[in-house]
Amino acid sequence: MKSQAGELGNGNLKKLLLNFCIPALAGSLVTALYNIVDQLFIGNTLGIAGNAATNVVFPASVVITALSLMCGVGSSALMNLALGQGDREKAARAAGCGFALMLLCGAALSAVTLSFTRPLLWLFGCTPAILPCALPYARITALSYSCAMAGAAGPFIIRADGAPNYALLCTAVGTALNIILDALFIFGFKWGIEGAAWATVAAQTVSAAMVLSFIPRLTAIRLSPRCFCPAPKLVLKIAATGAGPACNFFTQAVVLVFLNGSLRKYGALSECGSEAVLAAAGVANKVNLFAAAAVTGLTNGMQPIVSYNLGCGNYARVKEAGGLVITVVLLFSFCLFCLYQLMPRQLTVLFGGGTEAYFDFAERYFRIFLMGICVNGLQSSVGGFFSAQGKPFCSIIISGTRQLLFLPALLVLLPYYFGLNGLLWAGPTADAAMAVLALYLLRKRFRELDSLDAKN
Repeated sequence: MKSQAGELGNGNLKKLLLNFCIPALAGSLVTALYNIVDQLFIGNTLGIAGNAATNVVFPASVVITALSLMCGVGSSALMNLALGQGDREKAARAAGCGFALMLLCGAALSAVTLSFTRPLLWLFGCTPAILPCALPYARITALSYSCAMAGAAGPFIIRADGAPNYALLCTAVGTALNIILDALFIFGFKWGIEGAAWATVAAQTVSAAMVLSFIPRLTAIRLSPRCFCPAPKLVLKIAATGAGPACNFFTQAVVLVFLNGSLRKYGALSECGSEAVLAAAGVANKVNLFAAAAVTGLTNGMQPIVSYNLGCGNYARVKEAGGLVITVVLLFSFCLFCLYQLMPRQLTVLFGGGTEAYFDFAERYFRIFLMGICVNGLQSSVGGFFSAQGKPFCSIIISGTRQLLFLPALLVLLPYYFGLNGLLWAGPTADAAMAVLALYLLRKRFRELDSLDAKN
């Protein structure tokens, strides 16, 4: 642990970021494949109906991601801060409580989803034509929400312990198994969308088992049975620390509800129809999931370094690590912007066929609604930078500006006056407002870190 601590505090920062960010990036991208692979198999088997069905179930997956980030980021950040201060017992309590919390949250969400599946699907934008596909997919995948959370949140603690490669392995094995079982269940057993759901359940269970099996092998801390007790004060502290990135995804779920509702309503008034516009938006959002996963992965890799150095009082190093990662995120986002503008139809075709009206709307969705991808990465990267320093409130403000203040209102108002075109322009408008705020808060925090460093 001393060697690891020395590297975090004094090692070559660019090399250190590569060592942590690349496994975290790969792990995040591999996790995104769970949804992408199902969409590919289902879209090429069931077409528009299958793509639309996975889209209306997608808000539940986003909520799972939000809770996973709350537990994973919150507990690992507290663990790293405690290790930076030399308090291993405090670090162990944070990690143990994090493991317990992720399992409890998954179980609670499973119970809610299984009890109210139909009402939730209608809330998420489902139509009568989509329901026969969406209902079994939602119910089956809900069975493994605890495993999904353990497999997604547990690697944060494993990375904080200094084993980023094993954290990546946990998600990679699950995703590889998901691809194999998707092909077997859908094409071999002819189970259709239910086969895709059971493949996801099996893969998530294996990933969770690999994560939990690592607990006795943690090197920076030792977890006793009492560490797993979810003490109320510690639970609240984990939730507060992880609230920034979690809020980002919680509010995304809210946006998806508004978005799907508007697509259902105004799509029915267009030549495409509700199912086609829901399917096209679902495909585009799943493609964009890779962008979100990449930004989240880079941010997650930065988190242990920022948290540890803040705990040690290395403020200049905190600023440098954050600045490097945010710069990379912006460059990556610009490349995605070019891809969405130049190749929207080619991306859509990967997920199956459809009518000309379907492809036309998909192209417009990529080029207009997702136009703000060039700056959207600031939402997660700047927010994650604040969360890693135990400042979730700033992260919440950044995501809330786009997801709660601007986007839902724009999704209601603009389509009312301009139809589907108004809906599409709501995205870049909200992204621009968020980017201005994020850059202002980041500049302000950099000045604060400079001031703290000058006092050392």
